[in-house]
Amino acid sequence: MYYGLLALSALLFSAVFVFSDRYRQKYGSSPDAVLKFTAGAHFSGLAALLVINRFRLEATPFTLAVAAVAAVDLILFNLCSLRALERTNLSKYSVFNMVGGMVLPFSAGILFFREEITAGKIICLVLVCAGIALSAEKGEKKGSWIYYAGVFVTNGLYGVIYKFFSASSPEIKTSEAGFSILIEAFTVALCLILLIFQKERTKKIGGGGIACMGGYGILCSIGNYILLIALRSVPASAQYPFVTGGVMVLSAIYSFFASRSLGKKEIASVALCVAGTAALFIW
Repeated sequence: MYYGLLALSALLFSAVFVFSDRYRQKYGSSPDAVLKFTAGAHFSGLAALLVINRFRLEATPFTLAVAAVAAVDLILFNLCSLRALERTNLSKYSVFNMVGGMVLPFSAGILFFREEITAGKIICLVLVCAGIALSAEKGEKKGSWIYYAGVFVTNGLYGVIYKFFSASSPEIKTSEAGFSILIEAFTVALCLILLIFQKERTKKIGGGGIACMGGYGILCSIGNYILLIALRSVPASAQYPFVTGGVMVLSAIYSFFASRSLGKKEIASVALCVAGTAALFIW
């Protein structure tokens, strides 16, 4: 059941890059544009999660504190993401995004949460990393590495925060839905506060920009909520490599049905990800 949920989250995550990249192409990656995108996206995510949780609000001091940290991390991730996409192509950005989102939770699960280390997990991590790296294309501007590092760290840290919350005592925290709602609410509130101090303004956000915010926010919020539920039974050291490999495979399938031929490197990349994911179930 839980691996089925993870496959669903991978399906949702495989589409989110398109929304953020289309928004960046039209509105740029200035702090004002990023804050507006983040506020709009997470307002959409907040609405979706409220519906899922039947408009019930939950809070504990512990959950409020962890949700606030996660919200700050989300804002920094979006800032680094849009700046990185401005300097390189989508495939190279995806390398730093997905490897960070896989390696840091994997390492934290093993080092700090006493998750079992197995041959399957190691093989999966290595093969998926190799597949992602193989998919990257050249092309970037100077001074890009600080944003690549930011994407790597902030996306990975988000997974670590989720694992920390999931592993904490039930007596001090809310449900997964309650936690997710608080993250979205804090993110929107922080963005609106920061927007007050922005002097430079981007052009007015049109219908296309609002659609990008909505698509990104709804898919991300539901996908992350699913990850939280799956963490009840699937260790982070297995969950994040599985989801990352799934995103790679689903992206390739989408390209195939969109009548875009896959090159040898892309086919090899997908094969490595499939082999890595299979290793989780073999060993």
